[in-house]
Amino acid sequence: MPVVAPAGDPRRCPVLDLSNRAEYYRDLAEDCRRLAAGTLSSRMKKRYLFMARDYTLLADVEEQAYAQRARPWLQKMPGTPKQL
Repeated sequence: MPVVAPAGDPRRCPVLDLSNRAEYYRDLAEDCRRLAAGTLSSRMKKRYLFMARDYTLLADVEEQAYAQRARPWLQKMPGTPKQL
């Protein structure tokens, strides 16, 4: 039987946690922006900013995908409107 690390455990991989994946990508994007601000090389600054843009895009896609996965479950709950 596999052992699952508790939520606060540093050994737990945040990318595997579906509800936390968008936040993880946003943190990576912020790290890239911070690196871009601190580098002297215009070439590296440009690369870091492209990476930040891509991580932000991944975060947006993950949020939309998570909302799509949650939507059918919400529609089956009693007392929720049919259209979300």
